Amino acid sequence: MTTLGAIENVERTRYIDKVANINIYPLDIKIELLEIDGRRSRYTNNFAQLSGEYYTMLPERAVQRFFNKTLCIKLELDSIARIGAAIAVPHLPKLYDEVESDEAEKQQEIMGEQGFIEKKIQDINISPDRDTIILDALKKGVDGTERKRIGSDLTIAYVEADGTGVSGLPHELSDKGKNGGPAKTFEVKIGVLFTQSFSNDGLPLLEGSQIFRDIDSTRYMGTTEKITQFTLQLDAFTRMNSIDDAKQIVFLTDGAIWLERLREKLFPRSIGIIDLFHARQHLHILIDSFYFYGTNQRNAFYEKCVHLLDLGEIDQMISLITKKITKRNKESTEKQLAYFISNKEKMRYGLFRAAGLFIGSGVVESACKTIVENRLNGSGMRWTKKNAANVVALRSAFYSGLHGNGVVA
Repeated sequence: MTTLGAIENVERTRYIDKVANINIYPLDIKIELLEIDGRRSRYTNNFAQLSGEYYTMLPERAVQRFFNKTLCIKLELDSIARIGAAIAVPHLPKLYDEVESDEAEKQQEIMGEQGFIEKKIQDINISPDRDTIILDALKKGVDGTERKRIGSDLTIAYVEADGTGVSGLPHELSDKGKNGGPAKTFEVKIGVLFTQSFSNDGLPLLEGSQIFRDIDSTRYMGTTEKITQFTLQLDAFTRMNSIDDAKQIVFLTDGAIWLERLREKLFPRSIGIIDLFHARQHLHILIDSFYFYGTNQRNAFYEKCVHLLDLGEIDQMISLITKKITKRNKESTEKQLAYFISNKEKMRYGLFRAAGLFIGSGVVESACKTIVENRLNGSGMRWTKKNAANVVALRSAFYSGLHGNGVVA
């Protein structure tokens, strides 16, 4: 099978390897027919890549119709998935079993140093003009320098991670779901890495007065594995994408406990930031449980709390909220406040803004939708974990802009 259609009646010289008990066709090797499960298939590499690219975007039946109508090729549904699985292999998340000793020493040395952003945050915090700097960053925007070139000697690497559910076949699902009954989905975990550049004097590079991700720096990975395996895969993924070259690492999450544990294990010297949108969601739920005499009073109280949250003045916000505690709401309020108390160091939004950092995890939220949900959660779809992992790997490569040995973006 080629991108021009099927080629028939081709004579192929066969050699027999009696030791290995296999047949060898040199022509198959020369034209690089795709290997599936250790054997040469009838698909050329270009055809397989084309099939795989469509497989990342469309259900198997739609891919089947496409090849039948355009190239008069009849492909079995199972063949499409098998081709996708074969070309997904180079893109499946890898593992690092151990870190080389010299690299480990380098990591320990880096971990003992204070990053330039950490120092900048500290300098702003002890500055006599601290409040003015933070208010200016909130109202007027970040103090930076317009980009004159791509890249810089000072680069920050951002790591984000999250999970999203995929409808699975019954034998793939747990008997214990969140609501007590059997689960309806299994989880796909997504990891994202991108970089942000700063000028040599520590100012963020700007485009139109806005901070931005470095062009072509965003990379994605995904897996259907459990947290332990995902942790090893994320470690390998970030190292293979040169995270060790960054001058500082920022880990952005929604505040889930498993993500904080992951950060502590892989990036203990990173700056942890809780996504501002999720923090506002928690605040809204908290204030919604309070009693007010009218909507205007509720809105005014909420806006005051949001302003303190945006400034990163978490202690002041907690103090304000504590005044609304009654015997009736004490238990629920304190439970919600625990989220802010335990994460207040990761909610210094005013300082983070003033230093020129991103404070939202929108990149991974978008990746969950674009890479996973848009393809795997169509009406009536049910997946095995293996096939879902293959599609996620291919789509991750596609949206990472990778070329060769896989899908071409």
